Amino acid sequence: MGARNMPKIEVFPTRDALYDAAASTLANALTTTVASHGKAGFAATGGSTPEPVYQRLSTLTLPWDKVTVTLTDERFVPASDPSSNEGLVRRSLLQGEAAKAGFAPLYADPASPEAAADAAQAGVAEALPFGVTLLGVGGDGHFASLFPGNPVLSEGLDLETERLVLAVPKGEPAPDLPRISLTFKALIQTSLIVLLVTGEAKRKLLEGPVDPSLPVARILDQDRVPVRILWAE
Repeated sequence: MGARNMPKIEVFPTRDALYDAAASTLANALTTTVASHGKAGFAATGGSTPEPVYQRLSTLTLPWDKVTVTLTDERFVPASDPSSNEGLVRRSLLQGEAAKAGFAPLYADPASPEAAADAAQAGVAEALPFGVTLLGVGGDGHFASLFPGNPVLSEGLDLETERLVLAVPKGEPAPDLPRISLTFKALIQTSLIVLLVTGEAKRKLLEGPVDPSLPVARILDQDRVPVRILWAE
């Protein structure tokens, strides 16, 4: 792995400090991209960790009417499902002034994950370029829904693919439900990638040298887009 590309882990003393810094970082990146491009997309990750970040971000002053939010990945469930990332983002981020932002879903009541991925392509393309891509990292080194050992991993990481959105089948070792994921090609069309990480195990995972077989190594070992790793215990 190219050590020259390895970003340093930015350590915060508390999770509240982490959430504040992350929200400020996202807001600055989106505002800067709107100023330079006239619009900005935001690829938002799911899970419990970013929820306090989204709550803070929703209160900040941004040109929200020029921002389009989409998701890094989604479970193949409707927004009403408790596990839906769309539901999370609508509840925690798209409130108040932030409700003026556009939203490009990955799930729209399609017949199959493959149909969902096909239907989502145009909305994601319209959201590009992203002002910022926010990602979590799994204990197995996955990001978005690009899991080690999954049959679509190679295509998901391939920068030559024509796809921006990919159906991810369930199965061993993961995931437990079919998912829809942005490809690495889509995620990297951004001004900044932010990895939001908590817990000692994930900190150790990201402290170099990172195993080059892990999907997250593709993010760390590239020089197209700056990467920031924000961490707290």
